[in-house]
Amino acid sequence: MRSSLLLLLPATLSTLATAVAIERRHNRAWPESIRAFYTAVSDRLSTLPPKTISALTSTTCNTGSPSMPTIPDLPPVTDGLTLYHVAVGRGTQNYTCNPNDPNAIPVAAGASATLYNTTCISCLAPLVMAQLTGAALAIPTPKGNAPLFPAQAFASGQHYFTGPAPTFNLHTNAHNYGIQFAAVLAKVAVPEKMIKPGRNVGKDGSKPVPWLKLSSADSLAETAPGVQQQALRSDGSPVQEIYRVNTAGGSPPKTCDGMKKNFEVEYAAEYWFWRR
Repeated sequence: MRSSLLLLLPATLSTLATAVAIERRHNRAWPESIRAFYTAVSDRLSTLPPKTISALTSTTCNTGSPSMPTIPDLPPVTDGLTLYHVAVGRGTQNYTCNPNDPNAIPVAAGASATLYNTTCISCLAPLVMAQLTGAALAIPTPKGNAPLFPAQAFASGQHYFTGPAPTFNLHTNAHNYGIQFAAVLAKVAVPEKMIKPGRNVGKDGSKPVPWLKLSSADSLAETAPGVQQQALRSDGSPVQEIYRVNTAGGSPPKTCDGMKKNFEVEYAAEYWFWRR
């Protein structure tokens, strides 16, 4: 299935071909996670024939055979669904603490992140994509309309909470992919063997937050009363499921000792949107 969602892999691979050569000259200057990303780009480019690279454009990509990451116990995508959009979220996981009880466990209080369009890179180069969240976490969050380094991916929306409902507002001045309100169906902790400092552990030592399977809310009466449901695309096909995978950072400390009443932990994650 060929899609035209302004998906940025072609620009990513062709532009980063030059960046890879630059990276090799300054290899030791980059954090490990960014070096891993560029290495993955280089490896992927070496497998593509020149005609394939030159034929790619910034407005087309093949999303027919996506390969979403998975871990044990994370439920699979429901049969019959197709990939709609993939984005990397870069922002913060938010928490609250009882300042009078240093032994209390921090309580999750939502999240806030910018979503960057990575649909093509996810489909054509999943091994490159697997390195992106760690690389994104290693540098400050982009400001304004700046793309997400090192993938040079541009924003496709925002992630935040509407009451208790995780909200994915895929609406920018350039495109409108709809608004999805969701509820968590499954939460699976990242296996210890997959947690790697310098790759998916934050500079503050925060481990990756769990991977999630979410269901797009059919009725916000269950998740965010009073908010109008806007999950339908213009063609009437709703996003059914959303996955958070390949997480990096974002987990809170074990206790509230030394923490403020409200605090944030930086994170990055892939979000995969599936529709009928």
